[in-house]
Order: sequence, then C-alpha cells, then structure tokens
Amino acid sequence: MSDSAPKSGIRPVETERLDAFVDASFAFAVTLLIIAGAEPLHDFGDLMRALGRIPAFAAGFGLVVMFWLGHRNYGRLAPIRDSWSATLSLAIVFMILIYVFPLRLLTEAGMAYFSGGRLPGRELIGSIQQLRDVYTIYGVGFAFLSWLYFLLYGHALKRGTVAGLADDDRDEAEESRAIWGVITATGLLSAGLAWIIPLGDLPWIPGFTYWLIPFGLYFLNLFERRRHGRGILRPRKKTAAPENPA
Repeated sequence: MSDSAPKSGIRPVETERLDAFVDASFAFAVTLLIIAGAEPLHDFGDLMRALGRIPAFAAGFGLVVMFWLGHRNYGRLAPIRDSWSATLSLAIVFMILIYVFPLRLLTEAGMAYFSGGRLPGRELIGSIQQLRDVYTIYGVGFAFLSWLYFLLYGHALKRGTVAGLADDDRDEAEESRAIWGVITATGLLSAGLAWIIPLGDLPWIPGFTYWLIPFGLYFLNLFERRRHGRGILRPRKKTAAPENPA
C-alpha cells in the first residue's frame, strides 16, 4: 500500500479488503471463545453446565467487541492506510486470536469464584501459582494488544492528511490514543499486582484492576480539560445581550 493513496473520502480497495479481513478475524475470535468451552450435550446436566458458561462468554464477548470497536473507530478516523498501519492491524488480528484463550480461562474461572462455585470453571485453575501465571499472561497480552491500538492512533496523528485524518478529528484521535494508553497501563498494573498481592488471601485483586479503567479515563479527561484551561463542565455559549430600547 502506498502513502500516495488518494485523500478523498472513498477508501481504496486495499483498505476495504483489509478491514473486511480484520472484521472476519474478530468474528472468528468470538467463535473460538465459544468453541473453547463447548462440550457435546448428552443429558440435562450438560445443558445446565453449558448455560452456566453464558456469563463468562458474555464477559469475554464484551472485551472482544471493545477491541473490535476500537479498530472500527480508527478506520472511520483514518480511512487511508499505508504499510505501517496495515502491519499494526494485522498484528492486532494475530494478538486477538491468541488473546481469546487466556480470556476464556480467566473469565470462566472468575465467574465460578464470584458465584461461589455455582457456575462452571472452578477446576480450570488448580493452584495459586497457576492463578498468578494466568493473571500475568492475560495482563501482558491485554497490555500488548492495547499498546498496538496506542501505536495505531499515534500513527494516524503523525501521518495526518496522508492517513485521511481530518483536522476536525485530530482531537478525537488524540483522545483515543490517550484512552488506549490508560488501558495499556491497566494491563501491566494487573500483571504486576499478581506478583505483589498475596493471592491466597486476595485472589480477586488483579482482576478487579480492570474495573478501574473508567476511573482512569475520568481522571484523564479531568487532566486534559485543566491542561486546556477548561472546567469540568463545558462553558455555555454566550448569547448577545438585548439592545436597550431606550
């Protein structure tokens, strides 16, 4: 793909094919998420165990969709691709197809833990060391995948109009890059806590770290507003004062 691609709003054929491939890969990742926990149904007990995996599948599905939406949003902001952005997109595909396996393991084991063993998955992790390793593998993979998005949005900002990024969309692209930076840091924090926190007493702490992402985004938004001299609330538009009839 060449950097001399047209700057019109119509995306080149190569870009359309790349995005279609990425979308299909995410769909396949969701399929792997289901197959990884699928078992042949022989009786009513098997059916109930399969239904018990729905909460874990929903959690994993939501995370896969989050990454897919991130790539779709990038394609909307930067519709023209060059060789580096295509490489990053393919790296995202490669990582998401690997990421689904620790994702399924951690979500199903987590649902079993918080349900008190009523949901299936308690047998997936047999020791504290295995739990620590799963948190580490998942956290590093989560961080690396998020970092690829950070690089992708950074590349769009660097290439500007060559990537098809409109001037009006630069603020949104910068915000998206900052968001993926926060998400990357969260994955690394979770992996680090797995080796610091006594998991025998607090096995949920590294997993709970991911719930801090909304708070991190809130403080990021607060920092950006103060850096640009704006308050938390958007200023109201000034209206012209009525003329004095006198």
